[in-house]
Amino acid sequence: MNELNSKFITTEDLNNFNNLMDEIDILKDNDHAKAYTLHKKALRQYDRWSTILFDIRTGESKGIAKNPALKDRVAQILKMIDNSYVTARMVWGKAKDDITGGKY
Repeated sequence: MNELNSKFITTEDLNNFNNLMDEIDILKDNDHAKAYTLHKKALRQYDRWSTILFDIRTGESKGIAKNPALKDRVAQILKMIDNSYVTARMVWGKAKDDITGGKY
């Protein structure tokens, strides 16, 4: 098990999420290549974590005990990933416009 104590969440899932958050924290506003890569990573992470939330919810109908706190935490993680996606897209879009406009 992992720190969220769920059979649906692997240590790799947590590591990937933490790595994404770390990379977003150090993203520079003119690093369009990195921003583009991060927005694609965020999309993959969002897909994975939404699958996790789906599995948790469907597991409840199969006899697994309900865990509202876990569902809330996964929803918070999804929100952070969505914010990371939007941030990366904004940086990528602005940097692309700056390059096209001759600012670099």
